[in-house]
Amino acid sequence: MKNRVRKRWKASFANMMLLLLIMLSTHIQGQEQEISISEALELSYANNEKIKQYNERVQQKVYDNKAAKGNFLPSLNLLGGYTYLNENIQVNTSQIATSLDDLGGKYGAAFVAAYGEQIGLSGLSTENAYSTLVSVLGQFPSYPNMEIDNRQFPTAALTATQPLFTGGKIIAAKRYAKAELRSADIELKQVKDEIANELIERYLNVVLLQQVVKTRQEVYDAMLKHKEQAERSVQLEILPKHVLLRAQVAVADAQKDLNNDLNKEELATMALRTTMNLADTIPFKVMDSISYKELYLDFNELLTTAYAKQPVLGLIDQKEEMANQALALEKSKFMPNIAAFGTYNMFRDELPVVPPQFMVGVQAQINLFNGFKDINQLKSKKHLKKEVKNAKDYAFKQIHLLVQSNYVTARNQQKLYNSLTATVELAKENLRINTRRFEEGLGKSIDVIDASLLYKQSKIEQLVALNGYYQAIANLYTAIGEPEKIIPFINK
Repeated sequence: MKNRVRKRWKASFANMMLLLLIMLSTHIQGQEQEISISEALELSYANNEKIKQYNERVQQKVYDNKAAKGNFLPSLNLLGGYTYLNENIQVNTSQIATSLDDLGGKYGAAFVAAYGEQIGLSGLSTENAYSTLVSVLGQFPSYPNMEIDNRQFPTAALTATQPLFTGGKIIAAKRYAKAELRSADIELKQVKDEIANELIERYLNVVLLQQVVKTRQEVYDAMLKHKEQAERSVQLEILPKHVLLRAQVAVADAQKDLNNDLNKEELATMALRTTMNLADTIPFKVMDSISYKELYLDFNELLTTAYAKQPVLGLIDQKEEMANQALALEKSKFMPNIAAFGTYNMFRDELPVVPPQFMVGVQAQINLFNGFKDINQLKSKKHLKKEVKNAKDYAFKQIHLLVQSNYVTARNQQKLYNSLTATVELAKENLRINTRRFEEGLGKSIDVIDASLLYKQSKIEQLVALNGYYQAIANLYTAIGEPEKIIPFINK
């Protein structure tokens, strides 16, 4: 437990230092600071409120687990109070008349034994004196109630109780608390995986849009240059005026596409900033590009990892354990509860009835009937156990489908990117040739415009395919419970 707290403290300190360094460097340089995807992920882990929420839940379950250990130890209580009675306590002598007669007989017999000669009863034996007095006292009318002259008194007692046998209830409660703690840990990991997947997706979107904007800018600059060339050609009456109009339309379209993607980039950056929970006053930028890296993906290995590390399956395992312990708790209700107890009484002389100073003993309790509540609760927990088992079987199938679909998507995006590489190179060469032919007076303006649009389309398709490739791999690694595994492949 101490190691868990120490590791979390070190991680929080490292994240805080990273944020301070970013703020310090941006303040000193007065410009945007590039944040790598690994740094962005650390900032998300440190600043995200949902992660903080689940961290607190883990701490809550840590102390619940410690509290469950206390059920094995004895409980020690100090009881104290002050009592005031509106009138004195009365002893109902009719219920103790026999005891009073017996007490009077014993006192009388003792008196005869001590002073019999002096009062002329030397011949009377102690036994005869006792029986005679008891017989005479029994003929008297009932004694009046006796009052205890004490209407206010303090009470204090120290009591200790130690459970000896509870039918497995204490052990089941401890295991249940342990399962809840593990569930909280797994839920925290699940949330961190979701945040990591969101961060990677938004980071990649910003990088993609930066590259798309760069491509749009290249096309816009090329269209602007082509328009200027067309203007000179029209002025020299080499080309008709409608050619210039077509070039102007192409420039306007390129400008519109560029502005649209600039807006998308700004929105994507805002979303990324939100995931990192980074203040608006801290400027930052992401990597300018991500290169293609071919990853070897083994489906069977990925599936095995998913079965071992997927948080959903881990949560269901803990739910299964909790269902087992809930069933054990219900079974324990049909067993006796046995506990040892001890009491030390204080202020004994102040009490109307003087109790003994010490009392120790063993007590057993078992329920005989409570309206069939325990039996029905036991049946309920048996069905809960079956429910969790069915949920586990269903989850395994869904995890298999999730891994398989992301695996196929990643492979398809990889093939798409590779197929577009040659297309982009050809489109780029086609644009160069048509631009050169137009500049030499051998080509048409429309050919340059078409070549530019073809290059732009193929280049953006390739960038989208690369982004889709890494997004699919990120989703795949999230599906197997290792979202951070993609980070080394994306970092420069």
